[in-house]
Amino acid sequence: MLAMAGCQRGPVEYKVADQPNEVAVNAEKFVKQTAKQSSHYSAEDWSFAVDQFVMMSKDFVQKQRYMTQSDIDRFDAARLDFMKAVDANGSEDLALQIKEAYSKICN
Repeated sequence: MLAMAGCQRGPVEYKVADQPNEVAVNAEKFVKQTAKQSSHYSAEDWSFAVDQFVMMSKDFVQKQRYMTQSDIDRFDAARLDFMKAVDANGSEDLALQIKEAYSKICN
């Protein structure tokens, strides 16, 4: 049973941070697992991943003013890594959807 748990290929959930210093760590975990599994994602999986990306981005925007510059930079790197996973395994339409969502969240 435990061996099968390590073989999960479905979409990954983002864990909302309790503290500002956890945002970058949680984002990195989410993005790393998503990038690793995204080559197996269906359209439904990608839809869930986008929802989780939006949640991650909102978490960042809410806690950004309390974060160190180092953690902000780490979050930005994770966000870019998410987009790389989309570019590698998603679609152009999906990438545009994510960019638009992120733009709305940050403005």
